[in-house]
Amino acid sequence: MIRILCYNIHGGYDLKGKRDLTRLNKLMDDFQVDIGVFQEFETRRSRGATLKDIDITAGAERPYRLPGLALIEDEGWYGNLIVSRYPIINAAVHDLETSPSREPRNAVDAIFDTPKGNLRILGTHLSLSPWERWSEVKNLISLMRQVEVTETGPLLIMGDINEWRSSSKLLKFMNEHFSQIVLKKTFPTRFPLFKLDRVWHENLDEKTIKARTLKTNVTKTLSDHVPILIEIDL
Repeated sequence: MIRILCYNIHGGYDLKGKRDLTRLNKLMDDFQVDIGVFQEFETRRSRGATLKDIDITAGAERPYRLPGLALIEDEGWYGNLIVSRYPIINAAVHDLETSPSREPRNAVDAIFDTPKGNLRILGTHLSLSPWERWSEVKNLISLMRQVEVTETGPLLIMGDINEWRSSSKLLKFMNEHFSQIVLKKTFPTRFPLFKLDRVWHENLDEKTIKARTLKTNVTKTLSDHVPILIEIDL
């Protein structure tokens, strides 16, 4: 069984404004998470963070990392991050923007060498503007298809999609290309009203994958989003 955590961590700040990434590491350990896929990861000093936060979050158990730098400030950055127990044998960071944006968006794209074979995961965080989201998701599909893959294996696409309208053309477009996992609402944490965080898959039998929102006493306040736990039996 391979376990993946998809989580918008709100810069590492909980709902009380406290920042302690050891709690995120413990959450992954408690649920035996092999791969963490994070949005809104923060390492900028001006936001109370450092590059050491990556090591604190991942722990020694997940030594393989793929950062997706969206905003850069001195030595620090803000964006997407993947940490993994398994080696990353191919990696890319896709720039999803075609025009200047206040907050550039990207997608981290990694192929992992797991004990059960190769597994490809893309993690992203799309814009608040519906027009930008639509452009970004079309770019994402185009760019990911350009990556040379030596063998066809399971694929997962996940993250904070920022799309809550079930009738949107973005969701229709994604659902035409991939299989979406039905999940509960994820935002805001205390009383979830919107499905902002989503997971799609390809080349996987429905019986081999399951996912659920992870509501615990810890995640109630750890971020403004509820995390998603995905389990795959390859």
